[in-house]
Amino acid sequence: MHIQNHTLPGVMPGTQHVLNSYHFGEEGSGPHVYLQAGLHADELPGVLLLHRLCRRLEVLESEGRILGQLTVVPMANPQGMTQHLQGQHSGRFDGVSAENFNRHYPDLSDAAAAWLDATADSAKVRQALRQALAAQPVASTIDALRHTLFDMALQADMVLDVHCDSEAVLHLYGNNRHQAAAGELAGFLQAGATLLCDEAGGMSFDDAVVQNWRRLEPRLGVTLAIPLALTVELRGVADVEDRLAACDEGGLLAWLRWVGVLEGEKVAPPQAPQAATPLAGVETIVAPHGGVVVYQATPGQVLVASSRIGYLLNPLDGSQTPLLSQRGGYFYARVANRLATAGAELAFVAGSGVWRNGNLLSA
Repeated sequence: MHIQNHTLPGVMPGTQHVLNSYHFGEEGSGPHVYLQAGLHADELPGVLLLHRLCRRLEVLESEGRILGQLTVVPMANPQGMTQHLQGQHSGRFDGVSAENFNRHYPDLSDAAAAWLDATADSAKVRQALRQALAAQPVASTIDALRHTLFDMALQADMVLDVHCDSEAVLHLYGNNRHQAAAGELAGFLQAGATLLCDEAGGMSFDDAVVQNWRRLEPRLGVTLAIPLALTVELRGVADVEDRLAACDEGGLLAWLRWVGVLEGEKVAPPQAPQAATPLAGVETIVAPHGGVVVYQATPGQVLVASSRIGYLLNPLDGSQTPLLSQRGGYFYARVANRLATAGAELAFVAGSGVWRNGNLLSA
């Protein structure tokens, strides 16, 4: 194992952050997988999982059982880890710019296309994208973080960005181009929902990896072997447990053997609990007014149209407004905060239809 320390500037003179990445295997020896967790710094199930994975990979490397390359970043956002105020941790948004740490990754395709033509192979595309990234200005701490993480991801054949939701079953986000590969990982991890699209909007980390390659295709007039990039949502923020992490570690190791990064028996992926559905088919249930949220359905249930997931209580007059899933589908996530303001997103149901467009991800 090789540990690389990446120094990132702090927001004031004399301050800095250190980002650690852990590297296993030898360059060019086989498929290269990049895994990171904690980009949203208050989402910790993945931090525990990748910590455990690093310990396991150390042993496997000592036994000569790593066939490819792995780059693991268990705590991808040291800046976000420091954002505490009066006992409350805010790890989703940058405290200076208010930007979501998992949005606004760069579109490098125009600049990269200048160094490429229709004969370019994957190695040349990666090199051009990294050159374009290196040429971009780094004006802030969050710019430096994005630059460092994205450069590591651009070198990989497969990218997993590990997050979690508020209260949820395990689920995945990915691109339609990778439906089969996403289904394999969903089977190994037993993901309850797999949500696919051509473009999610907002240039989140995994989507930006894919979009940079997709946007090069029409410029070069070719179809490229786009790297697999997925977001893994490890249930909810409170699901930081050794029992769950051990289960997820087993599924992840089986997947790594399946894709040829680790030596060992390849076991075909089990069937995922639910078939993949369009990200554009997610129904978001919002609060029609402020009040106390009382849930009566739990993530993991399959709902029919007009199912009641709970109600919104007005604690002054006792009135109850039903919260309904108009279309039905697989109820995979809900918000933990039980005090809602008008228009707040409360719950998410994956349907098989397509009824949304534009930016498909929440803020």
